[in-house]
Amino acid sequence: MRYYNFDFLIAAMIILLLILYHFLGQRRAKDLNNQVFLFFAALGTMDVAAELLSNYCITSYNSELGMTAWFSTTIFYLFQALLPYTLIFYVHTLHDHNVISIKKILISGIPTIALLCIILTNPFTEKLFYFDVSGGYMTGPWYTLMYYSALCHIVAALILIIKWWKELGIQKVKILLEILLLCGSGVIIQFVYHPLLTTGFGLSLGILALFITINNPHANMDSMTGLYNHLYLTRKSNELIKAGKSFHIITVYLYQLKHINKIAGIQDGNLILQTTAKKLEDLCGRNAFRITGKRFLVLTDSLKEYEYYFAQLKNLFDVNMKLDTNDKKIMIPVILSGIVNAEKIGESGLILEYAEYLESLAPQSGLTEVIQDDRQTMNGFLYNKQVEQYLHTAISEDLFEVYYQPVYSAREERYITLEALSRLHHPELGWIAPDVFIQLAEKNHIIEQITDLQFQRVCRFLNENSVLMNQLLNVKVNLSSLDLMRNDCSSHFIHIMDEYGIPHEWIQFEITETVATEYNTSLRMVADEFTRAGIRLCLDDFGSGYANLNTVMRLPFSTIKLDRSLLFDICSDEKRALFYQSIVDTFLKMNYHIVSEGVETKEEMEIISGWGVDMIQGYYFSAPLPPKDILKLLR
Repeated sequence: MRYYNFDFLIAAMIILLLILYHFLGQRRAKDLNNQVFLFFAALGTMDVAAELLSNYCITSYNSELGMTAWFSTTIFYLFQALLPYTLIFYVHTLHDHNVISIKKILISGIPTIALLCIILTNPFTEKLFYFDVSGGYMTGPWYTLMYYSALCHIVAALILIIKWWKELGIQKVKILLEILLLCGSGVIIQFVYHPLLTTGFGLSLGILALFITINNPHANMDSMTGLYNHLYLTRKSNELIKAGKSFHIITVYLYQLKHINKIAGIQDGNLILQTTAKKLEDLCGRNAFRITGKRFLVLTDSLKEYEYYFAQLKNLFDVNMKLDTNDKKIMIPVILSGIVNAEKIGESGLILEYAEYLESLAPQSGLTEVIQDDRQTMNGFLYNKQVEQYLHTAISEDLFEVYYQPVYSAREERYITLEALSRLHHPELGWIAPDVFIQLAEKNHIIEQITDLQFQRVCRFLNENSVLMNQLLNVKVNLSSLDLMRNDCSSHFIHIMDEYGIPHEWIQFEITETVATEYNTSLRMVADEFTRAGIRLCLDDFGSGYANLNTVMRLPFSTIKLDRSLLFDICSDEKRALFYQSIVDTFLKMNYHIVSEGVETKEEMEIISGWGVDMIQGYYFSAPLPPKDILKLLR
């Protein structure tokens, strides 16, 4: 009789049963890869169970166990033949996602099919094993074929992993290599020392590694709400796109969550997210996802379901959903955006970008807003994407231009300063609105590179035309919030000025009202460093947002630019005129220089100059001009 050590098999059985228990008990992603993993784990469990039964029959062989021994050992061999192929199929699902051709399955399964035929005919041929009346279990001449088959499949899987390493990603490649090492080690150890049953144990460790990494159910779940997360949405939508299937999405954007967190606290903010998630799950079931901190999404492949969900969500949030917290009723306004046939956009990343673009078009009024995709919004999105792609080329080839808009002095009746403005021309789209490419540059964190290129152009222009500074006070240059967040912000720009020999007082940096409102210690340090170096600061766009006198006084501004929006109807609306005049009076009394932006008519110019505004900027005097034209104008 043969002797086998069952310890490793028993341990493998416990590991695999625990994996199946936890995997089946969790809410998990429903995709081909997870289905194959479940099949792989179940097959591995049955393989270990069959091996335990087979080896028990072998070690306790007698005539009464003859048929059971034959049957259990044959079943065990069949599982042993199927498992290596399942591993290769699993790797295919990671690469090809939900679309694997029947042809590919059949071709890669030919060796396995041949081996299955040999196993099924073994009772007649006895090539793999047989049971002798006196000696019990005996190996046949082709017995090692099982080990060679397993090792060959492992090598084939290794080749596929190496071939597809870019598509799979380094992290998945590392995990798959570890699994091959575990499975291969188990096969080799048992091949060298037959009584030590380590093949099933190595397999169980490999499946355990998959369970806690690639196929971890928790990896697809949002921990706070229990909904599917962004990772699963990406995989799911890409699978649908690759399969050529249509699907539709609705996003639910809680755009005032940050404000709610400030008022009610983070704990109540989290409760709002959980409440919203519960309502979405009750309505949409497993079609609901949480994809960012304050954005939820519903995905469905049925247009009828999409229309039903959209109508129900609109009704739910149209009543301005409220949450009772600490005896307060908190409003939860959202932006609902819908995209029909989202697969037309191309990939999950672009779909989410498009959803965010749609949301950006809806007013944030404090009420629930609804917006749906149409041809116009799609064209706007595609335009932005085209600009976004061109920005990188424009930076690498320094294709941006600097235009200068003069500022007129009503008192001196001449131009006394310039504002440097970035311009970009696309070979197909023509001139791109500065607001568009600057916003995209900030979103992609490349605005600093543009600022550097443009500031060097300004310094070069001043160096080559230094005589201009005999009649100009300074040239104003805009800095974005990302520019000001640099660790070396002040020293960086001062160094560029020094390289071109530009006196520091020739430059005045403009900081927008939005940036100044988000005051912090580092911004104050940068402002103080500029001031000590003789560089003055200007608060840009005052009145366009939430700035107040406190915002102005926190930083050492010498000039305030009043936003164009404050000028609307001052010629016909007495209240607006009085408001504008009161702002001017206040800043003049505080000894600030004032620039009125956006002046377009003679009437506007005469009114504001009569209130004491000296510096006026706008199309009434001049549009932004290229260097050659601004030189002509100033001379």
